[in-house]
Amino acid sequence: MNAGGLDVTRCEALVARVVGGDAAARHALTELLWPHWLKLVRADRSMGSLARSDDHVHEVLTRLAEKLANPAGGLRFYASWRARNTDKTFGDWIRIVVKNQVRDYMRVQLKASPRAGDEPSRKRLLNEFAAAPVLGELGVRPPITAAQTARELLEFAQRQLPVQQIRVLGRWLEGADFDEIGRELALPSASARRLLRAAVATLRREFGGGAA
Repeated sequence: MNAGGLDVTRCEALVARVVGGDAAARHALTELLWPHWLKLVRADRSMGSLARSDDHVHEVLTRLAEKLANPAGGLRFYASWRARNTDKTFGDWIRIVVKNQVRDYMRVQLKASPRAGDEPSRKRLLNEFAAAPVLGELGVRPPITAAQTARELLEFAQRQLPVQQIRVLGRWLEGADFDEIGRELALPSASARRLLRAAVATLRREFGGGAA
């Protein structure tokens, strides 16, 4: 029986042997599934633009193969799943496994990549600094305007941050975006973003603010 070009009957026979500890069967099953996985991963909408990247696609496939090789992995659950879903086949099950692996992979990728909602907020940073106990410790009167707060924050930063981070922070507080900052400082915009996030993290740690 074939499902989307996959020899389901052969797969199920190999699964039984793999669960029994047959290493040769595991290699044979991986070789049989690899091209099928490739098609499923590339077609999965959750991959977004990464579906066009061989590196990302093959990373997902590698993780699927590792899961297959793990004695405590998903294959040992296939029999019970099949018993509960008598109208389904190994092809249906493997599609679920692939989709779950893609979602797990993309979740990690999204956490690793900057998103608009993750960007530091100027207003929040200035408000937290204005209310921070450190101003009293420094003998500074609470600033009244946002511009005064920004000046005090930049002065505080001079004692806490490397020069490049101070430059990025200063322009960001003035309202410049990362493309502008990058052009002015001869940096890729992604590097300007990373420098700012590092600066904000250090400052908030030093003056006792919350999460960025």
